Amino acid sequence: MSSRDFLPLPSHAVALFPRGLSAAILIAMPEPQFTYPIFLGLSGRRVLVVGGGKVALRKAETLARAGAEVRVVAPELAAELRRDGRFECIGEPYAARHIQGAFLVVAATDDEAVNAHVAADARAAGVLVNVVDRPALCDFIVPSVVDRGRLLIAISTGGAAPSLSRKTRERFQKEFGPEYAILLDALAEVRCRYKPADLPESTRRKLFERLTEADIIAAAREGKEALAKAIEAAIQEVVG
Repeated sequence: MSSRDFLPLPSHAVALFPRGLSAAILIAMPEPQFTYPIFLGLSGRRVLVVGGGKVALRKAETLARAGAEVRVVAPELAAELRRDGRFECIGEPYAARHIQGAFLVVAATDDEAVNAHVAADARAAGVLVNVVDRPALCDFIVPSVVDRGRLLIAISTGGAAPSLSRKTRERFQKEFGPEYAILLDALAEVRCRYKPADLPESTRRKLFERLTEADIIAAAREGKEALAKAIEAAIQEVVG
């Protein structure tokens, strides 16, 4: 077996494996530290998802909701993937050429060798990659998220304790209910209504502090009409 039969892993790997290896792959890699939180704008950007099962479907759906142009590649694709018009589905084995033009890559197959190939190819192409449940092969990990419209709360344990991330998310979901999505949409309208040129900075600051107090949040729980009345009363109180 020559060196051409080997595909090099990312630079921090200390093991190589032959192409086509179907047995377990032994890789000694340090656990990376994911310490720089970031929210990405994916609207109009291509993201490649490698995999055709339920995990790939879940990843593709989340990425599509974020506005990404999702390309899914796998020899066998779940019917849900093929039916969803948001995805470009390619029913063939993964190859490095599929990464061309991608902003991000997600490897979500149940084949360790394929996932490792995807990670290596993505890094060679200078594209950030996430390999599901394999932090050592990732450039980034996907946090557990509480999604309340404009309010996004991201939770991560750096891959050390996914169960703790899940439990924390469940606790936050109870504390920050759907009313926060309604509230933030309303506050965005108020912000457009009162531009910096229209109000002194000190007044604007005081207004938005007032609009995030407990009685306003309570009004949001009652619905849009109650919230609108509470906001107008607060505006009259601060602005006059």
